[in-house]
Amino acid sequence: METNSICFKETRKAFEEYLITLGYRKSTIETYRRVLFRLERFMSGSCKTIYSMEIGVAFCKKEIDIGYWGSHLKDAKIVIRRLDDFLKGEFTLVLPKNNHVPDCYGKCFHDYLENLRLQGLRESSVKEHYYNCLKIFRILYSLRLYNLLEIQPQNIYDVFMKSNDKKNISATLRSLLRYLFKSGILSNDFSVFVPSVRRRKPTPSVYTKDEIKQFLSSIDKSQTFGKRNYAIILLALRLGIRSGDIVNLKIPDIDFQSNTIEFIQSKTRVPQRLEFLSEVKEAIQIYLSEGRPDTKHPNIFISTRPPFRPITVMAVTSLIRQCMEESGISIGDRKHGGHALRMTLASELVSERVPYEVVRKILGHEDTKSMKYYVKFDVEMLRSCALEVPPFSGLYAEYINNHIGGREK
Repeated sequence: METNSICFKETRKAFEEYLITLGYRKSTIETYRRVLFRLERFMSGSCKTIYSMEIGVAFCKKEIDIGYWGSHLKDAKIVIRRLDDFLKGEFTLVLPKNNHVPDCYGKCFHDYLENLRLQGLRESSVKEHYYNCLKIFRILYSLRLYNLLEIQPQNIYDVFMKSNDKKNISATLRSLLRYLFKSGILSNDFSVFVPSVRRRKPTPSVYTKDEIKQFLSSIDKSQTFGKRNYAIILLALRLGIRSGDIVNLKIPDIDFQSNTIEFIQSKTRVPQRLEFLSEVKEAIQIYLSEGRPDTKHPNIFISTRPPFRPITVMAVTSLIRQCMEESGISIGDRKHGGHALRMTLASELVSERVPYEVVRKILGHEDTKSMKYYVKFDVEMLRSCALEVPPFSGLYAEYINNHIGGREK
């Protein structure tokens, strides 16, 4: 910006307008205005009407002489440095600290998250989009794209390539671009330009009946923590209840008279009603009468050490893994947490020819597509679908006969 003949009032006005166009928050702009007002007063006292970098240096020294320290002096130095950058045409937005969205995206960021909540997404899902969206905006920020109206397909590809978590970032990026299009911020739906990420689909970790028998028999049920751990493990292994639901179970959720357990699934927010198996019922009754501490908390499963309070999902995962490792089972590369116990139950049900739809409902899945997951368990059914290997023919048969067959002779 040419300032050789522009008075400081015009320079200040242009600078403030530029900050507004970049989306700076009102509180930040007010901080800039306070410093610029002090600068203008300093220039008036020095009979200066046109700003220069030398005046900025002199102003900061004057601030120190007056007694400005701490945040006041820091703000003054920042504003002078940013004003100099603005006048030289080198102004770039400074990347904020972690977990803070850049000012220029603030309103869009907030509106997007509120839109996700209006769609009925759980707060945990909104939180996941929050962190992914934060990463997206910070990358755009580093690319000096300060106005979302200027997004181009190349920017989308750059965000994707700079991300270290392409699977999750691509999902949020696609969702964000759809929102920007539907809300009228973008004239085109750029979500189609987000590269697809092929998700790895590993074979579920399951354990044999002999391994499960060894696992259960290794738990020391004579101890208080053993009674609790045994009941928790049976809920996951025999009823397929998720760890998040196990820790949220309340005493009123259990009806020993009707042999049922009812609760709202934390993942799907859908009610679940399961019938007790005798061994599960007995394990919970023993824990409630002999192992559970006396506490005001309504949760069934409580920590074994004071202060007695409900256990966490992390604690459930940890105790299952510890019990599994101490059982002597050769785990190998298999998972050995609560999810592995749920999948072991699914494997047993499928092997007993329980319909996939029934398995889906027992495990509390709402998506009917999840049935494809259980096909991986049904090895015998997959074998029946295998095709006979066709006989060799053509050039390949000739090659096999001349080379492989000749060696065998």
